Amino acid sequence: MIPGRIVLLAVLVAFALATPCRAETHRLDDSASQVFPPNARWEWGPGSLRTGINTVHMHIRVEARIDTRAWVGRQGRVYMVLPVDAGGPIAAEWQSQGRLLGGRLVSGERALVFSGVIPGPLLEDTLRVHLATDARQMTTETQRMAFHFEIDTP
Repeated sequence: MIPGRIVLLAVLVAFALATPCRAETHRLDDSASQVFPPNARWEWGPGSLRTGINTVHMHIRVEARIDTRAWVGRQGRVYMVLPVDAGGPIAAEWQSQGRLLGGRLVSGERALVFSGVIPGPLLEDTLRVHLATDARQMTTETQRMAFHFEIDTP
């Protein structure tokens, strides 16, 4: 009985001293991505001015090219991130061609676009993105969309 207790005690001590695994988040390089049209403009929806609806919209296409070469063959979760903008919250909704997940988010959030084993040095997809915001909260200066991508690895 005593050797069994010693083994159990050794196992418990090993668990207590083990460093816990923590997921790490890394910003991914997506500088090879392209946005079409490159100088998109906010537009009022049909009938907005008559009805008093203050929402403006923008439709863009993003040719996403996300550099994942450092994580090829490893498990990971890739997120699209839209930081908070000084001009008020922006809602984004997108559909993909299949490599990445479609989804939605509001500025200040991130949304899962890929989960699994990273298949290669680039994650590529075409995203059709619809953006919406309240025109009353927009600033007069040109707003730049600051989307980026992050990866969480175990």
